[in-house]
Amino acid sequence: MRRFLVPLLTCALLVALAPAALAAPAPAAAPVRYVALGDSYAAGVGARPDPATGDCRRSDASYPALWAARHAPASFVSVACSGATSGEVIARQVRTVSADTTLVTITVGGNDTGFGPVLAACSVARDDETCLRAVRGGERAARWVAPGGLISTIVGVRLQAPDATILVLGYPRLFEPGADCDVPGVPNAVRREALNRAADTLDAALADAAGRFRGRFVDVRGAFAGHGICSADPWITPPPAAAPAVYHPTGQGYRDGYLPAFEAALHRP
Repeated sequence: MRRFLVPLLTCALLVALAPAALAAPAPAAAPVRYVALGDSYAAGVGARPDPATGDCRRSDASYPALWAARHAPASFVSVACSGATSGEVIARQVRTVSADTTLVTITVGGNDTGFGPVLAACSVARDDETCLRAVRGGERAARWVAPGGLISTIVGVRLQAPDATILVLGYPRLFEPGADCDVPGVPNAVRREALNRAADTLDAALADAAGRFRGRFVDVRGAFAGHGICSADPWITPPPAAAPAVYHPTGQGYRDGYLPAFEAALHRP
């Protein structure tokens, strides 16, 4: 008899307790405390800047600010700054991460490769080889300099906030592939192809570096596909726009390119 009573009592208890268990509230999600680090692509250069941020040119239309406005984290600070190299991010920005920071985004590496000078060379060089030589130099820096800078940034963040989620958002290709382009002032097809290849080289190097140190790389190239300069609907600011906005995402690029990629990465396990 005892053999039958014990299972029956167990089942009765489970039935009695099940409604209470189902009705129990889910544990409250931990508050998000978000810090955004990086260069002009993290600051939102290309969209309207906040004058109070001076030469850093941070914008409320940047992907960090857009995400914060949508999700209302417990705290949010962006210290991203136009022109920042990884060394400057390490020296001036990482210190804003604290022990209670739960989310950090980073976009850095473009300035380590000479992003501006390479584009300038390819825009004005009289021959393709001058441009291609500059691109090859940028690719070498992308392989050997930028990853070390990103790794040092991630390590600095980990020392400050060991359990924070770290997302490393990469860079889009600037130009829509193809030989045809009616945008004045852009490099020719040979140079555009080389510059797009350099973006791929940089993204691959950053993805590898992020993965080695518990960072999660967020590839935005797919989100920008069909929206490079020379497309019918560009999300990259073309010439003849003035520096520093030129060759940076537009407000739509941050909203419809970067932000969805950021959101999707946070929802991936």
